[in-house]
Amino acid sequence: MKKVLGLGLLVLTLSACGGGGGDEYTNEGSGNGAVVNAEVMGIYTGSTNQGQSAIGLVDKNNKFWFLYSPPYKNGVTGFIAGNLKVSGNNVSSSNGKDFYFGGSSVYDTTLNGTVDTKKSLSGSIAYTPSNQATFDTVYDATMNKAVASLATISGSYSGDSAIVQGAENANLTISNTGVVLGRGQSGCTFTGKVTAEENTPYYNINLAFGYSPCYMAGQEVKGVVYYDAGAKTLYAVAENSSRQNAVLFLGTKQ
Repeated sequence: MKKVLGLGLLVLTLSACGGGGGDEYTNEGSGNGAVVNAEVMGIYTGSTNQGQSAIGLVDKNNKFWFLYSPPYKNGVTGFIAGNLKVSGNNVSSSNGKDFYFGGSSVYDTTLNGTVDTKKSLSGSIAYTPSNQATFDTVYDATMNKAVASLATISGSYSGDSAIVQGAENANLTISNTGVVLGRGQSGCTFTGKVTAEENTPYYNINLAFGYSPCYMAGQEVKGVVYYDAGAKTLYAVAENSSRQNAVLFLGTKQ
């Protein structure tokens, strides 16, 4: 079943065609005579030039996860993940993947932009051969104040889960030790582990799918989690090792 996930989360970029893959990137070091790099880690919110709202996270290793809405609509229809190279105030990525749940597709992307430490992240995302979207996001001071703690996110969640091939209603529980148990409306089950990333607002997550009727039977995914305490909403995004499929879960704490 194809659908736009209906929770009030909005996102970054568009769905288009193709792009260039590439190596993973990390922040360049600094030293005598070296460029001083801006800090890019954090949670950002904003919009694109195509009427899409955006929310995204950049982790300690400069991997980014940005979710996006349909143009001029609420909801979530996909996300882009990749690794940023930081040089001064410039950022770039050649290994972005756009997991477009609304169109059952995965696209390669490249990114070029600028970052101002704990203020803003903006730039453009390009797809081969000629499609492009620009984005402007700001460092969200409220969201970044949160400190990851298993005590905060333990509990039961009801919402939606999606992979590239489709979406369904799903429930998920997180124990006070970070053990994850989940089940979709189809009967597909998944298990895993959440760990709090020290001194950050986000969590790391590993999940493994059960077998029939799961489309990604037996596969594992790794990614990140953010919990919006005010809205009692959990955002989890993860990709498989081949980066040809991904998982998105959006749920409200019960």
